[in-house]
Amino acid sequence: MLNLIRLFVLFLAAVCSYPIFKNRSIYYFLKLSGPSFIKLGQMLSARPDLVGIKLAKTLSKFQDRLSPFSDSKVKRILAQEYGDNFSKIFADFDFKSVASASIAQVHKAKTSDGKEVAVKILRPNVTAVMARDIVTLKIIVKIISLFSKFFAKAISDIVLLLQETSKSELDLLQEAANASRLREELKEVKGFYVPEIFWKLSTSKILVLQWIDGIPFSNKEAIANSPFDKKQIAQNLVISYFTQVYANGFFHADMHQGNLFLMKNGDIAAIDFGIMGKIDKKTRIAVAEILIGFLNKNYHKVAQIHVDAGFVPVDVNVDDLALSCRKIGETIVGSSVKEISLANLLANLITMTRDYKMVTKPELLLLQKTVLLVEGIGLMLDENLNMWELARPWMTDWAKKNISFDAKIRDVVVDLFEMFKKFIRNN
Repeated sequence: MLNLIRLFVLFLAAVCSYPIFKNRSIYYFLKLSGPSFIKLGQMLSARPDLVGIKLAKTLSKFQDRLSPFSDSKVKRILAQEYGDNFSKIFADFDFKSVASASIAQVHKAKTSDGKEVAVKILRPNVTAVMARDIVTLKIIVKIISLFSKFFAKAISDIVLLLQETSKSELDLLQEAANASRLREELKEVKGFYVPEIFWKLSTSKILVLQWIDGIPFSNKEAIANSPFDKKQIAQNLVISYFTQVYANGFFHADMHQGNLFLMKNGDIAAIDFGIMGKIDKKTRIAVAEILIGFLNKNYHKVAQIHVDAGFVPVDVNVDDLALSCRKIGETIVGSSVKEISLANLLANLITMTRDYKMVTKPELLLLQKTVLLVEGIGLMLDENLNMWELARPWMTDWAKKNISFDAKIRDVVVDLFEMFKKFIRNN
């Protein structure tokens, strides 16, 4: 109840200040409301169809930064997790945090065997605060539903996504598992690096991983002045994205500029693996076929895939949907990325939800957010970057292995074999 009163006061302040500060009032309302509201703002920045282009642009500036918690609290958590072993584990520990966000903060340390590490520590009571925020957001969704069922459903989808991703963010051993899997799956990808996890030193409240010595992509001037080929770095980032999403169905869903570093060898290193996207093979094949359909300007096929994949109701008029897809595609394929982008494509497709009652899938929301981030960083590195041109050869090769007739026959045989094994086990 106290939290609702606090939010009501903040809301009134935002309403009163809106005529003067416009969208900045909404920005500060979300920022001051709590960690889940900050993440809600970050998610809404990828939904200009819901909040408008101007507000989405304002919310895209969200940086999840808070004042660090005290040294005494850090020491208390370290003592709870490590007991008397702390001095044996770390030869040196800097109690001044290098980064502090709503969920956790990070410290630089050196292990007893001389390895430099980053130590991520959960904020005290953050689990209870996140749970409180989620409950509050659900109440707000019910209030919104009295005025707009569509908007309430869209916000509800995002809240459920926040609830799901918070499970990983609030369990640092789960984040360690995320990083470990991503490191293994991307070890052959050129120019993209995932740090090593120190499992024996990590707990549910403390994550210890390899220290990354590099330039954060948020430092645009230092990145611009680095001696490496910016065009190649951008290509490495984009190809790593396609590999994560389409080849593996498991991707870093928070690749903003503060979570990516340019290493001394020119590779990109990622950190913060709390929010990961997962897409099953059926969905990522559907998304890939939609992308290939747009690249080939086969809009009727794009529309049919939407129906077959269950993205839209089966009674949708496919010809009408194909025309809507054509309207989007003809302004994108072959255009300069400065004019229309891959991120805009996904945004435009999701906008069609109003007309065709498209089913909003949480994983697609994360995918859209990630595309927006990756494309933004790519354009910062290379203003002439065209994700379509990078996508075309990669997607063509991937499609041969996953979407071709032979590949589909193979998948059917594998599925039948798995069904047969289950039948044998159960009988």
